[in-house]
Amino acid sequence: MRRALRGEVSGPVAEMPMIALGHQLTLSACLVIGSLLLDGTRIERPRLYWGGDLLVHALTLLLVIGMILARRSDAGAARFERRALLLVPVLDLLVLAVARWGLVDAPVLRGALMTLPAVWLAAQLRYRGVGLALGISVMSVVVGLVIAPGQAMTVLARGFSLTLLIGALGMVVASIVSRLDETSRRNALIADAIGAVEVVIQLDGSLRSRGRLKGAGRDVPVQELLDDPVFTENGRYPVRPDRNPLARVRGGAELDGQAVWTEADGNRIALSISSTRLDDGRMLMVVHDVTTSLAAVLQEEQFLAGISHELKTPLTSIAGYVELLADEAEDADAVPSATVRSHLGVVSRNVDRLRSLIMGLLDSARTSSDHIGSASAPEHRTSLTRLVAEQIEAIGPRARGRGLSIVTAGLEEDVELVNADPERLGQAVDNLLSNAVTYSHDQGTIRVSLAVDEGRARLQVADEGIGIDAEDLDSLFTPYFRARSATRAGISGNGLGLMITRRIVRAHGGEVEISSTLGQGTAITLVLPLART
Repeated sequence: MRRALRGEVSGPVAEMPMIALGHQLTLSACLVIGSLLLDGTRIERPRLYWGGDLLVHALTLLLVIGMILARRSDAGAARFERRALLLVPVLDLLVLAVARWGLVDAPVLRGALMTLPAVWLAAQLRYRGVGLALGISVMSVVVGLVIAPGQAMTVLARGFSLTLLIGALGMVVASIVSRLDETSRRNALIADAIGAVEVVIQLDGSLRSRGRLKGAGRDVPVQELLDDPVFTENGRYPVRPDRNPLARVRGGAELDGQAVWTEADGNRIALSISSTRLDDGRMLMVVHDVTTSLAAVLQEEQFLAGISHELKTPLTSIAGYVELLADEAEDADAVPSATVRSHLGVVSRNVDRLRSLIMGLLDSARTSSDHIGSASAPEHRTSLTRLVAEQIEAIGPRARGRGLSIVTAGLEEDVELVNADPERLGQAVDNLLSNAVTYSHDQGTIRVSLAVDEGRARLQVADEGIGIDAEDLDSLFTPYFRARSATRAGISGNGLGLMITRRIVRAHGGEVEISSTLGQGTAITLVLPLART
């Protein structure tokens, strides 16, 4: 079905058949008009003259009938049009090249009409078509000398003057069409590069498309992608059939970036559709894949909704306990110190929670601006071993509070990094250790190992916690993304830690590797070059 649809909406001869038919009808009409205006007594060779006219009219009739019959099949139409577009002008030229000498001394209308199929060939075959037309024109001069040897000077004068005219017109047409071809190819390359598809909706409702989408929809025709149902910009609600962008454009609506969600081979993709009306009444529609950008916007909206809730909860708690302290202070001369400490403890915990949320946002902003040290600064060395040990010591109280033990390996030997940013690397290591503590089961074990392999340090933090769904692994570095296992476990977070960690590591020329089994734990490895370049 998809191949058939692509054959319907595109092709190398998408616009030429009707133009070619116009050429042929014009040629036949000119022959009829010329015959009506001509004094029949001046025709020197009637059979040659009228025979040429009949052959051209027969070609016109055959072209019309052939196009009508071929239209019953898309594949048949394409084959017929490709052949007819080349064969008919060649036959026209051959017929006129001979029939023009039916009257040598009359006005040169018959010869001048050879320019119509010559221009047709130049438009189809470019400079090769010009060469073919010139060859037939020269052959026509030879035929004229054979038919009318007694009028050699007239034949030569008219023959070669027409040959020059055909050559000049053909070169101009071939040059213009070649430039248009180059522009079309350049536009197609640009459309492919940005993943856009240009669709022209003909007056009869058929589609002609050029370009290719990126991503999951690259091999699916646009018409199929925009078939109902499609979904609104937020991906939640189906679009009413009368609001479908393709239906609206077919109805003449001019759209400015309407975004919809659809599905291609089981993958959800977002498309942006813009349209405008062309001068001839047809509609031009431009479609491109905006899945990545729109998904990022939706994730940010979800994050803002989540962060609003996360900020509101501790603020409400702080306000409530402060108000409670004030009420108790009014009701009694002295509030018991234990009560005050309890209330202030709640306030302090919520302040810490707010601080953590805000620092996560600030860290995300800093790392997105690439403010991560400098590889071109004077050479300095950082002990990765000591940095890891310090972060383990810092996370120790929190780990012990949950009965977790941290087992280390490879920290006996000092591993140094050249031109590293110790503050940012410390933050990356802290993110890994903090995640391991957060997502581990109580009384579990966290394993931290450090090794050097082929000029790279490999730091791995592995836990025996809740693990991650396999479907979520590819999305872990997406800003604000939360794994389903964490959501199911009711563990709060902002979805920024791993994204920040990877930015830091990549700024050092390294990479982050993750492996996880749901329900059994997660291992995250930082791979860092010993010398930052």
